Amino acid sequence: MDGGPQRVGSEPAQAWPARVLVWSSAVAVAALALAAIRGAPYLAASLNPWIAVFAVAGFGALFAVPFLANDRIAAAHPEREETWERAMVAWGAVALGVVVAGVALIALGGSSPANSLADAAGLVLALEAALVLVVLVIWVLAG
Repeated sequence: MDGGPQRVGSEPAQAWPARVLVWSSAVAVAALALAAIRGAPYLAASLNPWIAVFAVAGFGALFAVPFLANDRIAAAHPEREETWERAMVAWGAVALGVVVAGVALIALGGSSPANSLADAAGLVLALEAALVLVVLVIWVLAG
């Protein structure tokens, strides 16, 4: 070993990204159920605390995606030097899908995140995923 930088694809796949994705998703679903039980208002001057838990868990799930994608890409193509670029593309694709799902939830609701759980969840999902897309656009423009 020469002590230089190691190729990312040569590292063994780790289980933590999959665990974070699964557990964050499970917490997000449970938080939505608890928010529904607690009832409105969801996103207003008085915030339903379960919507905040949903937002944090959703953010955790979104941020596990590139690490999981990188592990899967590196395992499937160990000969590749760089796998992070493809992982970022996968992350962007997932984020775009989440934005679309969030907008669909808002469209199905009543455009009232204070009174509609679908609107509140859709708004949170769309904003979080849009932030991921903004980060990826900045990453691409930076170089």
